[in-house]
Amino acid sequence: MSSFPLSIGNQIKRIRKEKKMTQKELCDGICSQAEISKIENGRNSPTIDLLQEIAKRLRVPMSLLFQDRFESEAYREIDNLLSRLLREQKYEFLQLELEKIKISDTKAIYLLKSYFKILLLFKTNRIDYRSASSLLINLTNEEDVWYEAPQIFIRIKMAISNLYTENGKFHLAEKVYLELESLEYDTKDLKRHLLKIYYNHAQLLTFHKKYEEGMVLTKKGLQDSLKLNDSSFVAHFYYQRGYYNEILENITLAKQDYTIAYTLFHTLQLETYKEIVYRGKKIFLLFSFDEL
Repeated sequence: MSSFPLSIGNQIKRIRKEKKMTQKELCDGICSQAEISKIENGRNSPTIDLLQEIAKRLRVPMSLLFQDRFESEAYREIDNLLSRLLREQKYEFLQLELEKIKISDTKAIYLLKSYFKILLLFKTNRIDYRSASSLLINLTNEEDVWYEAPQIFIRIKMAISNLYTENGKFHLAEKVYLELESLEYDTKDLKRHLLKIYYNHAQLLTFHKKYEEGMVLTKKGLQDSLKLNDSSFVAHFYYQRGYYNEILENITLAKQDYTIAYTLFHTLQLETYKEIVYRGKKIFLLFSFDEL
């Protein structure tokens, strides 16, 4: 799927919801509701004539429907820079870069800046984890955040869960994952984010030895990743399922899962993960590429 129709679809959906308009109201006399749904989900690319009609119905200039694509590129550039500075603990430079970002009416960039400002305060010990969690929660509670900027919404929620986990608040961390899993993931890109949520939630359950629950979640993640044909996640979920089978003493199944994960990582040339499986689970592998 091209990111271009997806970005247009996201923008149409955002504006439609902002104007409290249903898909039926938007498409009336223009096209079918099924067509609008496919456009909003990035499955169909609208013609210029149809875009003109949609823009007219939404009462916005047609150029606004393309705006999301360019904002996404700006968002990625800013995110990559700020993430690198935070990862490298270059906090003074991070502060300077945050100050350079102008106040914008773009919800995603505004949230990204706010998110990093809170993390910077926490990392430099100017606020504790409770205050950081509260501030992050306030960001996600702003109106229409899920619809306008779902990716940063998920990211903020995951950060909240991580803060809870690091400070021994397992029940609160799990509550965040359950909330995320209850939302509607209506595009392929968002469904990939849901796979990561399943994977991380299962790891949280593993840490607290809730193996049966983790197995159920892992199987769901594996099933969904197979539907999406996302090979990378398929490999990770096979490895995770192998771990649960090992813990639950289903050794034959563990061997199968670990070997499938190992083979997929090899095929995808994900050498780091392949090496992790080989070194940590060699005794379970049915064969090794190094020995062929």
